[in-house]
Amino acid sequence: MDIFSKIFWQGGLALSVILLFVAISALMNAENGQLTVANLEHLGGTYTALFETLKFVVYPWIALGLFLLGRFILRMVKS
Repeated sequence: MDIFSKIFWQGGLALSVILLFVAISALMNAENGQLTVANLEHLGGTYTALFETLKFVVYPWIALGLFLLGRFILRMVKS
């Protein structure tokens, strides 16, 4: 496994852990088993700031994934 693959998989792992924590924090605000917009209204600023920060990580991560996919397809065609 080369460095690009390692960066891609470890970046994906980090993003999935962050998404899991966001989902858990949202579900912790459910009242009587129901999750509503009113329950999450106080977290809007936090989620917006998180999205604004993560978009600088997610877009290059997607580009790296497309690069790896393209490289894989080219190697499959050549052999």
